[in-house]
Amino acid sequence: MKNAVVAASLIGATIATTLMSTPAAQAAETGPRIGILQGGTLSVKEGNLYASWVPQIGGIAKFEIDGNRIGVLTTGGDVMVKEGDLYAGWTTQLGGAKDFHLSGNRIGVLRTDGSLAVKDGSLYAGWTEQAGNVADFDLTPNRIGAVFTDGLASVKEGDLYAGWVNQMGATKDIELAGGRIGVLRNDNSLAVKDGTLYESWTEQAGGVKDFELTTNRIGVVFGNDIASVKEGNLYAGWVNQMGGVKEVELSGDRLGVLRNDGSLAVKEGSLYAAWTEQAGGVTAADLTSPSAPGQVVSLQDLRNIYGSIPNEATVSQGLESLNAEMVRGGITTPARKAAFLATLRNESGFRYNALEGVSGTYKGRGFIQLTSEANYRGAGNHLGVDLVSNPEAAASLQYSAAIARWYWTVARSDSNNAADHYDMGLISRYVGYAASSAEDLERCNDFKSALRYFNGGSLPVADSQITCYRH
Repeated sequence: MKNAVVAASLIGATIATTLMSTPAAQAAETGPRIGILQGGTLSVKEGNLYASWVPQIGGIAKFEIDGNRIGVLTTGGDVMVKEGDLYAGWTTQLGGAKDFHLSGNRIGVLRTDGSLAVKDGSLYAGWTEQAGNVADFDLTPNRIGAVFTDGLASVKEGDLYAGWVNQMGATKDIELAGGRIGVLRNDNSLAVKDGTLYESWTEQAGGVKDFELTTNRIGVVFGNDIASVKEGNLYAGWVNQMGGVKEVELSGDRLGVLRNDGSLAVKEGSLYAAWTEQAGGVTAADLTSPSAPGQVVSLQDLRNIYGSIPNEATVSQGLESLNAEMVRGGITTPARKAAFLATLRNESGFRYNALEGVSGTYKGRGFIQLTSEANYRGAGNHLGVDLVSNPEAAASLQYSAAIARWYWTVARSDSNNAADHYDMGLISRYVGYAASSAEDLERCNDFKSALRYFNGGSLPVADSQITCYRH
């Protein structure tokens, strides 16, 4: 492993090259998308399953769609990405590539020499070297997973300079989704874990030749070409979808299958929904779900969950940065969103500029109510800003959401895992307010309200399985 990992170093920002004379890319939200590769030409549709195809670019070996970004790997080994609508221009990212992935604001490129580089931010951000001797990789807004040439799967969590945590040997494929990590071993057996990097593995199936993960679904194609999907926890049963399949694609409540004959079918809704034929002559496909990219929570969501929201103008102003940091921190599953929002409701009323107390240099500030010099220093060191000398910045639009994400995923790094296990009591202990069983219960009720909402109207587990009181 020591030979596989190289020191992280920043290399210069790519000179972006516009390749199409089309309207400028917009950072606006886009609708759900489906992309197909036919004879090396990429086409994408946006909207419902019956929308029309819009040709994008030819000479393509691979592509991916994530939110309002589309990325391609050309047959010449260049990775290019566009951002915005389907008519935006392309920007060249790196050459000499053999694979790439998109997730949130991250772009990862695996070069032909086996080195992996990732950027986080705009299309013009600089690259950070991650590792060498990489055979396969995947990424999310807060994790990077790699399978090295010796078959060792390893994952890092947090920023681009985090350390690697070895997961399993004798692997050939890795997939990441929220708190989930899936590995396909050399013997074609599939194992998945959900939670921290140190969780135990749950065996899923044998004889697997392709698989895909989302935060609540696992899809596989078995050696007999049957596509099957499970929904819910890791112990859910498989639901067979279709035979004669070579590839399965999942996103939200959308499910796509690419058949051996090159035809693509997609369904939307439950695992038992009807299929809608999309196209023939397809060599690769990708899709996104009808949820707005990067929009983890909206002001209307908060109203729907909690009723009237005080200081709506301020709350609305902070939601864009809050959404971005929730995606970056992997706070995107129903349980994680519910726990995070229940905490912020009680800490700050969702106000990025909230202040607690009238005196004290390191009083509670921001979404998460950052307190104490030690926490101001820790958050500042993480974000590269001197919060000890400038504590007011903790309640600024620029830093408040990032501090909340830091506290949730770095200072109290088990928070997402506690949410995954419906343990609001443990999260309340991490937050550290004055002991109060009444407040424990109030926060837990807020958690349940949000969890019901994000889970489609009902709790995903029995009420007795939710821990409300600190322990």
